[in-house]
Amino acid sequence: MTYFKTSTWVLIALFSVLAAPGMAAPKWEVIVLNDQGMFYIDANSIEQDAGRKLVWSAIDYKKTQTTAEGKPYLSAQTQLMINCKAKMARVMHLTHYSGAMLTGKVIGRQGMLHDWMEIDPTSAIHKIARRVC
Repeated sequence: MTYFKTSTWVLIALFSVLAAPGMAAPKWEVIVLNDQGMFYIDANSIEQDAGRKLVWSAIDYKKTQTTAEGKPYLSAQTQLMINCKAKMARVMHLTHYSGAMLTGKVIGRQGMLHDWMEIDPTSAIHKIARRVC
């Protein structure tokens, strides 16, 4: 291995070790239980971005769900961006898991699913927005 490759790997390893203690473990808070399942947010993940809030959320489904490709999953993690002032939200990232509460195999991942959408006042996202905003 060349000097450059060796020192690059050493720096990556060192950064990983030093960054790990500063990374907060997820702090899952229950937001709502509805007919779909239990919705959570990671309170440690809430960030401000240009007047909008970013938050990681999870849903633990009551019943097995199926992706568009027909693959079954029991839980999902999403990163939501919420415009508190405009009362709009969009999903930035989505990951499906085969097991409950983000366990098991990753079934699929997707990037931004849609553009901004108005938050339905009867939805779980509305309850998430109330907590985050």
